[in-house]
Amino acid sequence: MTIDAIGLGLCTVDMLFVVDRQPTFDTTMRASQYLRQGGGPVPTSLVALARLGASTSYVGKVGDDPDGDFIRAELEKEGVDTSSFVVVPGALTRVALVLVEEATGERGFTTRPETCADLNPAEFDRETIANARILHLDDADPACMQAARWAREAGNTVVYDGTWLHEDLDEFLPLVDMPIVSEPMVRRWMPDATPQQVVDRLHGYGAKIAVYTLGKRGTIVRWREGTFTYPAFPVEAVDTTGAGDAFHGAFIYGLLQHWPVSDIIRYASAVAALNCRQLGGRSGLPNLSATEDFIAAHRENWDAQITKV
Repeated sequence: MTIDAIGLGLCTVDMLFVVDRQPTFDTTMRASQYLRQGGGPVPTSLVALARLGASTSYVGKVGDDPDGDFIRAELEKEGVDTSSFVVVPGALTRVALVLVEEATGERGFTTRPETCADLNPAEFDRETIANARILHLDDADPACMQAARWAREAGNTVVYDGTWLHEDLDEFLPLVDMPIVSEPMVRRWMPDATPQQVVDRLHGYGAKIAVYTLGKRGTIVRWREGTFTYPAFPVEAVDTTGAGDAFHGAFIYGLLQHWPVSDIIRYASAVAALNCRQLGGRSGLPNLSATEDFIAAHRENWDAQITKV
């Protein structure tokens, strides 16, 4: 049976602490809130998709430890298929410490070194990848490269979450239909580029829709009808963890519905904004009705700010 979307990428356990400021060495502070939750860019996007009603599957790698069990259980609870999970005996799963600034919702990360090797192409098969209408990836490593080739050969769509800069990006991007890059990657990839130059370069690799997300400044998108800027929905942010992942999941949902590009960006921006209103990358991910209600209340003002570049 064909599923809507399959994702391949890293997964984590996120340990989130809300603090009034970033701690310095030789100081002690008490967090005002704490949450332990499954994380990782692609898994969180798949959870967003599942809550919106899409069928999803995840290909990832964990250790045979309680953290790996927790990641899998969290995904299964959301209805994400985990039959392609790779479990490594004796290995440690990735754990991330996330410090969230109470006043702004901005965050910083540090991770425990995991002892799982990266997923490799021999650990999943062509049929698994080809069986999904959309493939979602978070890197340009050999596993993602192979998965993208298989998806394209099957005539399926490839979406890329560009958060990290990889040395093989030039080889990888021609395999991607919809790259969505963010500021942390662009600062290293094209440090002096304007947003227009970023989406132009992505378009030059053959992207059907090239997206550059700019946090509170919104999004710039290039596709066949031109280049447009879109605002972010204003919300009182509790935690921005997972905002981009929420955007990607809702973007894929819009693709599955065959919506016009501006409708997809509006929907993705709304889901990202709603997710920022609760602690954790997944706590605030909305369902369909909550998203539609939010858009109905804010659409007129949001649409008025769309600009053609």
